[in-house]
Amino acid sequence: MELLQQNLRLTELTHGERRSLGPGEPGLVSIIIPTYRRLHDLLLAVDSALAQTHTNIEVIVVADGPDPEVRAALHGLDPRLFYLELETNRGPAAARNAGVRSSRGEWLTFLDDDDTILPEKVAASFAMADSARPLRMISCRTIYRRGKKEDVWPSRPIWPDEDVADYILIRRSLLGRPGVLPIQALMVHRSILQQVPFSTHKDHEDWAWLLDAWHIAGARVEFCWQPLVIYNIVTNSISRSRRMNWQDSMEWAERYQPWLSKRAYNSFLTTKVALKAKRAHDWRGLREIISKVMHNNPSLLDVVFLAGMVLLPSFVLHLAWKSSLASGERRPKN
Repeated sequence: MELLQQNLRLTELTHGERRSLGPGEPGLVSIIIPTYRRLHDLLLAVDSALAQTHTNIEVIVVADGPDPEVRAALHGLDPRLFYLELETNRGPAAARNAGVRSSRGEWLTFLDDDDTILPEKVAASFAMADSARPLRMISCRTIYRRGKKEDVWPSRPIWPDEDVADYILIRRSLLGRPGVLPIQALMVHRSILQQVPFSTHKDHEDWAWLLDAWHIAGARVEFCWQPLVIYNIVTNSISRSRRMNWQDSMEWAERYQPWLSKRAYNSFLTTKVALKAKRAHDWRGLREIISKVMHNNPSLLDVVFLAGMVLLPSFVLHLAWKSSLASGERRPKN
């Protein structure tokens, strides 16, 4: 009854009125869901979080700005469900950080409001979690859903001596993809997030946090090889500005270049950044990108990627991108 009363009270409070202290409650896993005006999708995400077979959980929904509709819909749904609100729209990093500050679990996991997790996700990750090894983050595999198609990524775990930037950025074939480490797939000890909060970027925020956690906190990743997160992809849903903001991606690459190998830096520029410049029809920008790569000891694959960006029409590149999404392992039908 006390928990239920606390839940009902918290639905009316802002994030600053519930703060956690200390190392967190052993055995308790906090599932943090930032949201911004996607009620229907959010309810599916919340249902999947509350359906976990590991029942010692709290689910914290953080609205990125006042949202009376979400507040009303979540009010009193479950004693393990808490709702917090930012006073203004500040972006997903701020919402996640508010959830971290308000959480009580020793271990934390995150879920976007348009994705879901399978019932065994928390239990499988928690079974590998070790309080004596707090810098070891546990990742499961992810099911990428595009309409009726479902592909499982990554195709391999990160190697023991592999740098995280090499894993998530280097493409090793024309239609292949690098390793995949979405934030939603991770279970993280709260000490890492206390040391390395999420930071705001115009793009690539999740990769920025992974690099920060890796190099500042010394975090590492081990895999639970089950696909337990469903990541919903709508290939045409990315905003026009995000699809063409190559300068923002270049700024990100320059900021994190000290932590990127030459191969990772070149791969990021020849795929992510060059593709955005091509979409924007910014030929001067594309020449700048080509110059940076060619002066950074490019591989043959880097040169091939750049040639494709220059010579192939945009619709062919878009089809190639879609094909790369489908090059993962197909999810078995139940």
